[in-house]
Formats: sequence, C-alpha cells, structure tokens
Amino acid sequence: MLLLIAMAFKRQLRLNPWLMLILLTLEVIGINILIALNGAASNPYNAVLLVPLVLAFMLLPLAHAGGLLLLSIIAQIIQVLLLPEQGHHQGMMQAHSYAMVGSFILTSLLIAIVVCYFHYQIANRDGTLQKLRERQLRDEQLLAIGTAAAQLTHDVATPAQSIRLLLEEGEEQQRSQEWLHALDLQFQRIEQQLRNWREVADDVREQRLHRYKVNELTHSLRQLLQISRPEAEIHWQSQHEDALHFILADRTLLPALTSVIINACEAALKSTCKRVLVNTRISRMGWYLQIDNQGKSLPADTLASLGSQFLPSHQGHGIGAVLTNATIEKFSGEVNWQYNEGTMTTTVYLPLDSGYA
Repeated sequence: MLLLIAMAFKRQLRLNPWLMLILLTLEVIGINILIALNGAASNPYNAVLLVPLVLAFMLLPLAHAGGLLLLSIIAQIIQVLLLPEQGHHQGMMQAHSYAMVGSFILTSLLIAIVVCYFHYQIANRDGTLQKLRERQLRDEQLLAIGTAAAQLTHDVATPAQSIRLLLEEGEEQQRSQEWLHALDLQFQRIEQQLRNWREVADDVREQRLHRYKVNELTHSLRQLLQISRPEAEIHWQSQHEDALHFILADRTLLPALTSVIINACEAALKSTCKRVLVNTRISRMGWYLQIDNQGKSLPADTLASLGSQFLPSHQGHGIGAVLTNATIEKFSGEVNWQYNEGTMTTTVYLPLDSGYA
C-alpha cells in the first residue's frame, strides 16, 4: 500500500494528515480502476479496498475518513452502473455485483463504526491517564512540601525547647517584666501549633478519621479566622446546621477550610470591597461552604486549573489552593472556583457521614 510504504520509508513517523489523505485517495482510485478493468464490482479482490478505509479511520480526522468512505462507496456504485444489462448471464452477474456492492457498503460502515468506537474509548482512556498523571505529579509535589514541613517542624522543636527553658529562667529572675509575659503567651501559641502539627501527622500516618459535627466545625472556623485574620471583614451566614449532621475526616480538614477562606480574605484586601461573605448550608447531597469575595478576573484556563496545579504567586492562588483541593478530594469532596462580574465564588462540598443520628 502507498501509505504503508511511505510510513515505512519515514521510519514509522506520522505523516501530515493531508498527505495521508492524498495517498489514501490515490490508492482508492487506483484500486477501483484496476478492479473495474477486471470484473468490476464482482471481482472478489474488491475487499482490498477495506484496508485503506481502516487506515483512514485509524490515522485521519473523522471528517477526512468519512470523505474517503464516501468516495469508496461512490466508486463501487459507478462500477455497478457501468455493467451491461442484456442477457440472462449478464443479469445474474449484475445481481451478483449488486450483492457484492451491498456487502462492501455494509462492511465498510461496520468497520467505520467499530474503529470510531475504539477511537472514542482510546481517547477517553488517554484523557483518564492524563488526569492520573497530573494528579500523581500534584501528589508528588505535595509529598515534597509535606516532607519539607515535617523537617522544618523537627528542626524548630529543638530551639523551641531551648527558648522555653530561657523563658522559665527569665520568669524566675524577673517576674515583674510585662514584656516577658507577653513573649511567653506568644511562644505558647507556637508550642500549641507544633502539638497540633504532631496530631495531624499522627492522624494521617495512622489513617485515623473523626466525626466532626457540622455546627462545631463552622464554630471552629470562625474562631480560627478571628485569631489568624482579625482585620478581615467576614460575614457569616449559616443555614440548617444542627448537631445531628457529621462529616467524616481527619485533622487536616479544618486547616484546609481555613486556608481557602484566608485566600479569599487576602484577595478581598487588594480590592475595593473588603467584605468576604461565607455561607454554610446543608442539603440532601451534603455540606456546602460558599465563599464570595471581590477580586481580579482570571483567565478561563487559569480558573480551570485552580487547585490542580501550582500557579504563580502574583495571581493569589498557589500552594494553599492545591493543598485545600487535595485534602477535600481525599474526603470525597469537591472544590470549585467561579468568577462572575467581579466576584470570585469558591464552593466547597463535603458529603455527610451516613451514620448521623
């Protein structure tokens, strides 16, 4: 075949689609002319025409392959029309030719459908594999960040213990120093963060899950944001939350939810409207956390990749969005970002525990 010879000559390199279409078209026309001079449609070797069609549907775009299929069918029909009609023998040959052309058309259509179906399945599988590769890359990046964070915590623990000893000695010698008391309070916060990190690490390592009450989770979010972002103007709205609904997750859930709200607060501080609206609600599907803030518009491709890829820091979304998305996905949840008329809307969904009271 012309195309196979050309591909072998090119050492299996894929040719230009238009060049492949021209080669296959010449092949179909040439084989049809050769068959027309040797029995026309009744020639049993017209099955050879199926080979270019298979190659076309495998290598060419669907529109080009469909055009080549139409060309092959028209060429077969022309051969039948050119057959002589007189004589009993010629009539039998004509009926045989009709049957041959009909079987060729049916076989061609079946091959086209089957090859297109396999093309569709392969494309879906390639898309799934691409998503898996992107998720694996993201998980590797998160693992590297987690390893660095664990090493940093380990390194900070030793000087923290030394500072604690110095503070205790200072309190024994200078009990009246107010600044020493304030420093001690701040250092207690550092120690508490280190203890929290150890608890989170233990939960992740042991795959230990907790049943969080939805109303208590919302209350904890408010307290954390009052401490971490006291300057932020956050308006809370809660709907249909009670102590009868639970979310099954580990200790990484609360930092992830806090991170996504902090991102919204930082974006709002750079805009004209500083207010951030946080709405929590429960439906039959699960628990929803919706965050609305004013911010700069983002390109569609950047908005679609939020939470799945690391983005430049000047866009305001980076590691925090990726960490939040990965954490929520671990608990069968979803995070979506939408931008509409100057407002960035972040929606977090988490399923409710089926064992709620």
